[in-house]
Amino acid sequence: MNFVRQATVGAVSAVLFLGVSLSFGQSIPSPDEAVLTDDEVLVNASKSPFSIDAKALRRAAAVFDKDRSLAPEAPLRFRVIDYTPKAEPLRIWIERDDDVETVAVGADGLLSLPQLAFADGARLHANRSEEALTLTPEILSPGTALHTRRIGDLRLQCRIHLAFHIHRAPLYIRALMPPVGMVCNSKNFGYYVHAGFEVESIEIGGAEAYKAVRGDKSKAFSRGGYAAPLGDRSINDDAIIELK
Repeated sequence: MNFVRQATVGAVSAVLFLGVSLSFGQSIPSPDEAVLTDDEVLVNASKSPFSIDAKALRRAAAVFDKDRSLAPEAPLRFRVIDYTPKAEPLRIWIERDDDVETVAVGADGLLSLPQLAFADGARLHANRSEEALTLTPEILSPGTALHTRRIGDLRLQCRIHLAFHIHRAPLYIRALMPPVGMVCNSKNFGYYVHAGFEVESIEIGGAEAYKAVRGDKSKAFSRGGYAAPLGDRSINDDAIIELK
């Protein structure tokens, strides 16, 4: 059974890695209309238009509520990564029956979803294809940033991210997967986070002499990202990761 769980954690790691490397969001103007023109519908229809069912959002929100104690002061927000910055302005909206609500994206690339997004039958849409847009949860407590992350924030973010993206995994992984907390706490699981710049070293305040330096073969770095040591329970939730 332990072997099955370890294999499943490894497989889940590969699936989660697909969406975990974040980049800075573009400075995106707020949406002005939530209705696509006929031309936009045709363009997006040929490229799988971006759309997320409320079920995935509710899974993320449920984990956020359940494990909120890991980051009690942080809101649930999502980072928007638009890979087509030279295209028409990004528009994101929610539809449920006859209700349509536009969602504004902040200049920092983060958005907060209104309650309508979590309602039965709701879907979140954007005037982009699935390949051109990524939406992923991000937990930031007050006073923190992408270069100074709180460990508890990342532990909660990992669990939300896994719950949000697990629908992309094969059915057998979903059937065998341990609870998200067990996966994110496992030392066999690597949660890579994008820093937005080339990281040379990581130091964690409050951890016993924790320091990772590029070139030490610790596998703590990967193309501008880093592996957060979430499975090291000697590091408390309030410890801060400082990136240099």
